[in-house]
Amino acid sequence: MRGSLTTSPHTIPFCHVWKVVCREPGLPVDEQIGQVIGRLRPRMEALTNLTTRLGPGIAILQVNRWFNLHDDQSSGSPDDTNLLGWHLDREVLDFLAATGADLDVGEYDMTRSDD
Repeated sequence: MRGSLTTSPHTIPFCHVWKVVCREPGLPVDEQIGQVIGRLRPRMEALTNLTTRLGPGIAILQVNRWFNLHDDQSSGSPDDTNLLGWHLDREVLDFLAATGADLDVGEYDMTRSDD
């Protein structure tokens, strides 16, 4: 953190960022979100206190998906997990509401232009 090793002058960082991710491949987005929120839920009271003190827009659940990133991503097998479409269940919505978190979703088509 900028300024953490000095006592004077007191430096207030522009922002703090903590990143909690789910890197388990093949899971639909809603299951990945469920895993991340499950890890944060035990700290919900502390997160709520922090976000209330710091104000709106301070907490963000950011979801990024990249489609067609690898040529072998979809084999067309009926056993493949359908990774299209997702939803937020009541527990996730309640967590976002309690912590005042925004939801930021980005989805990117990585199909090569020469395909």
